[in-house]
Amino acid sequence: MRYLLDTQILIWSLEDNPNLKLHIRSILENPEDIIMVSPISLMEMSIKLKLGKLPKFIIGIDEIVEQLLRDGFKLLAIKTSHISAYQSIPFYDDHRDPFDRFLLAISLSEQISLISADEKFSRYRPFINVID
Repeated sequence: MRYLLDTQILIWSLEDNPNLKLHIRSILENPEDIIMVSPISLMEMSIKLKLGKLPKFIIGIDEIVEQLLRDGFKLLAIKTSHISAYQSIPFYDDHRDPFDRFLLAISLSEQISLISADEKFSRYRPFINVID
């Protein structure tokens, strides 16, 4: 099965963070599953690195990408269909994060499950298979 990671899950997987739930860890470690990462998450991580919000990371984005590829994750290119799907994502006043919303649009466009730790993602379940 194919899965898209939200940025928090991606960060936790790279950190081997104990907050990563066992069933999520099982998906990430299953060689039959295809784990996708969007450049949108890498952009969000780059901003967080610049702002000092990822103090455990002593490497840059290039090294992170190399590690992801070594770990068997796949980079999912941004497509115009993802941008178009953004218009189909419901808008909630308390969930304006453009990175989150774009990941939701990618998941919708690609028809792949989105793995997230963000409880706000659950309200999108009528449109997207969210795994938390």
